[in-house]
Amino acid sequence: LRMQIINHSIPVVRGRTSMKTLSYQLNSFLIGIACCVPAAAQPDMTPRGIYRATPVADSPLLLASGMAWSKKGLVIADRKEKRLLVLRPDGKFETLHKLSQPFGVAFDHQGKLLVTEKIDNNHILRFREDNKPEVLVGGPDAGTPHALAVHKNGTIYWSGFPDGGTRSRSPDGKVVIHKPRVGHTFGIALSPKQDWLYVTSKLPDMDRRAVWRFPVAADGTLGEGTQYFTTKDLKPKIKELPPAQDGGDTLVGWIGRIQGLAIDRAGNFYIGGAESHTSGAAVAVISPDGKEVLAMILDVPRNIASLALSGDERTLFISGAGEYRLHQAQLDAVARK
Repeated sequence: LRMQIINHSIPVVRGRTSMKTLSYQLNSFLIGIACCVPAAAQPDMTPRGIYRATPVADSPLLLASGMAWSKKGLVIADRKEKRLLVLRPDGKFETLHKLSQPFGVAFDHQGKLLVTEKIDNNHILRFREDNKPEVLVGGPDAGTPHALAVHKNGTIYWSGFPDGGTRSRSPDGKVVIHKPRVGHTFGIALSPKQDWLYVTSKLPDMDRRAVWRFPVAADGTLGEGTQYFTTKDLKPKIKELPPAQDGGDTLVGWIGRIQGLAIDRAGNFYIGGAESHTSGAAVAVISPDGKEVLAMILDVPRNIASLALSGDERTLFISGAGEYRLHQAQLDAVARK
C-alpha cells in the first residue's frame, strides 16, 4: 500500500499548535488512509448445492398456510387451531390472536399486521394499534384471498387461489383485479427493488405451472402480467442430487404444483409445492433470471404451503399444507450437504 501525504503547514498560536487545526489535519490523514484501502469484498451468500431441512424444536403440528417475519419473530397462520402463532427469537411458540380461517400473513408499510381469511369469510383484516382487527377489504372485492405482499407506499397485493386472480388495494382504497387473470395463484412476493410483483400458479396443466410477474410502477400500480418461468423448463444440475420421484430431469418431479414463494434480497426465488406422491420433495432456489436451479433443499414437508426467510436471510422456514411441524433450513455454506 503506497500513500502520498501532502505536507500542509500547521498554524502556530503562541508557540502551540491549534487543536482545531490539528484535529482537522488528523481527520484528513485518516480519510486519506481509508480512501487508499480497498473495500472488503462482500461474501457471496447465494445458496448453492444441496441443503437439508429439519423440524423446528418444540413445533406443534400446524395447518399453516402463510408466514411472515417480523422483529418479534415468525408469525404463522395456523388453521388447525384457528389462530395466529409467533415463533419468538428465544424459540418459544406463542398464540397472538384467535381467528376463524387465517391464510395469508404480512406486515404493511407501517408495521401493522395483515391477515387474509376465507372459507367462512373472504376478507383481508388489518390489526389496529389496540390489537383489534378491522376489515380492510371484504365481500366481492376480496375474491378468494390467499397470500399477501405489501409495497413500500402501502399498496397491498394478494393472490386468489383458487379463482380470485391477482388483486391489489391502493392506499386510497381502490381494488383492482389485474390482467391476465391467472388461475390458481398461490404464492406472492415483490422483487428487492419492488419493481416487479411475482405470483405462482399451481394449475393442474403442467405447461401452465409457472411463476408470473407484473411490472410495478413507482406508485404501486401494476402493468399486465407475463409468464416468467415454468418448472418444466428448469433442470437441476446439482452434484449428488438424487433422482426426482417422477423419474424425470425437470423440477416438475420435485416441485409439482407450485405453491410457496419467497424472494431474497439478491433476487433469488425459493419455490415449493406438491402433487400427490410424485413430487413435493424439495424447495428449489432459482436464479433471479429464472434460468438456473442454484440449490435444492430436501427433507421438507411433503406438501409445502408457504415459505419465509428470517431477517438475516440465513434461515428459510417451510410450512406444510397438511398437518406438519414447522421446518427450517440453515442456508449458510457450512450447512450444505
